[in-house]
Amino acid sequence: MNKIAIAFRRGGWLGLCLQTILGIIPILILVFVLLFRSSAGRSNFIGIVLSYACLLVLIFTIYWCYRYIQMAEKLDDPERCPPKPEVVRCVWIGIVANVIGAVCGVLVNLGQVGRLLFRVLSVPQGGSTISTPGQGSAVFSQGAGIAPLEIVGLQASINIVAAELVGIIVGGWLLYSLSSRSPSRSTRS
Repeated sequence: MNKIAIAFRRGGWLGLCLQTILGIIPILILVFVLLFRSSAGRSNFIGIVLSYACLLVLIFTIYWCYRYIQMAEKLDDPERCPPKPEVVRCVWIGIVANVIGAVCGVLVNLGQVGRLLFRVLSVPQGGSTISTPGQGSAVFSQGAGIAPLEIVGLQASINIVAAELVGIIVGGWLLYSLSSRSPSRSTRS
């Protein structure tokens, strides 16, 4: 078996499994958060667009790891073996997509953490808040509390960044495998 094909097969399966594990729950959570939260929380248009971009790029990069597995099958077959520039281009597409997804995810995280930090800092030190008053009670500082759904959304977007990081590492490893092997034995020129 071709060593490059083995590297693509292993890297593809590793990336596919890890990105799916890290990404499936955040995808479900972020879809729920983005679609079903109240309209009062939808004031940050850029954050919403970046969140959807993160989801779409993550889905694409999970698919792209599957493409690495398909590329391994082509590399094993001497009749279908693609030229080395095409193989390198395939890896670079995956790396660039993962970097774009990671950058979008970091921007979303910065916005979420900044918004949560602003809320926490708006509460006076030693002060307490009552966010859901019952009958006959008073609201001391309405809106200063942090909802659990916000923390869950933050965790989901951090998982997306971790999944994209896995894709970057797999792509870098595949590029290293391509450059460390002799081009005449690994793929057609």
